[in-house]
Amino acid sequence: MSTRHDLQQLYDSHYQLRNLAVSAESFRSAILRRLDGIDALSEGYLDPTKQRDLSIKYHWGHNHDFGDGFVVPGRMTERHINLVAEYVDAYGLPRDLRGKRVLDIGVWTGGTSLLLAAMGAEVIAIEEVVKYAETVNFLAASFGVSNQVRCLAGSLYDLLPRFADEFDFVHYPGVIYHVTDPVLSLRYVFAAMKNGARLFLETYGWPSDESLCHYEGPSVVLSGDRSQLNRGGWNYFAPSPKCLEAWCRDVGFQETHIGRCVERRITGSATRTEFVDLCRAGLSRANCR
Repeated sequence: MSTRHDLQQLYDSHYQLRNLAVSAESFRSAILRRLDGIDALSEGYLDPTKQRDLSIKYHWGHNHDFGDGFVVPGRMTERHINLVAEYVDAYGLPRDLRGKRVLDIGVWTGGTSLLLAAMGAEVIAIEEVVKYAETVNFLAASFGVSNQVRCLAGSLYDLLPRFADEFDFVHYPGVIYHVTDPVLSLRYVFAAMKNGARLFLETYGWPSDESLCHYEGPSVVLSGDRSQLNRGGWNYFAPSPKCLEAWCRDVGFQETHIGRCVERRITGSATRTEFVDLCRAGLSRANCR
């Protein structure tokens, strides 16, 4: 059997209605109440028209078949399974994460966080959108894994400095091109990791053999319908593979393995073998560890 098949089986064995610590009826109702809700107020936005559609209107993150005919399709379909399978097969993520502490950044409704927990990890998740972070914690409580999965709501720039030398693995997928300061974000990740820890990356990328990044900015929308609040886009810097490797190296990572840009996506890993300082000139937060 393939790694992907094994991980799907593992996920399904942990997170179906039969595994709930609450009633299936109340769980199903709570999920359905969330879907397609429109809420900018709880996110604290001054002007919702300036914000991402997916932060205003609730969209489920990854496909989840809860069993007994209750299926919730997600915008990212099976990406949580596919990505983790690629990390295992191509970059050496262990299948058994028991005793390991994992940081999962940008988790949406928690598909990857739940999978990593099923693999045995203790997961600290970070999600910028409050409504999605609440969903992750709701799912963890409903399935009785709150001791393994905890999601913090807020900006990674505010949350990551709380952690120093703590994580064995970091999962940073589909986020770095959405942040305004990718280098600082990677340094915060580096500082939060233990010596010997590994970072697993995935990003929208730029197909070039040179070290460069393509800037789009939050005014560029790539798909979807404004009336449905389902548009994609709001991307900042899309790196080439060499650029992503340089970012990792410049923030301190001693070992990097960055793949090619395939269909505008890049995956890779980086290892912190020891803590080192970085160049402080021009650093956007001078007190960054």
